[in-house]
Amino acid sequence: MIYAIVNIKRINDRDAFQQYADQVAKIIPRFGGRYLVSEKSPEVHEGEFPYARIVIAEFPTMEDARRWYLSQEYQAIIPTRRRAFDANIFFARDFETTTGIKQDDGAVAS
Repeated sequence: MIYAIVNIKRINDRDAFQQYADQVAKIIPRFGGRYLVSEKSPEVHEGEFPYARIVIAEFPTMEDARRWYLSQEYQAIIPTRRRAFDANIFFARDFETTTGIKQDDGAVAS
């Protein structure tokens, strides 16, 4: 799996933020994606959370994530996103893909 991770640093325009959120929520599923996380107040155990919100969407493949990001539909709403908030946006591969270590579902190491 591939994760599109959005660390929203600052929301500049709440109306534009809501408009963007409504629009992108309709686009992500068209490319096999789904939301996993949208959190503005995570439980921090170490360090700090200097962001307004973190959003994570999951895609089956890097190609699907790229097709979403580069799609005409998504490119058309980027100006709204940029008006709405400042963010870091990046794609990350799952643990097994990056390490080659397969994890057993529900298994606990002893």
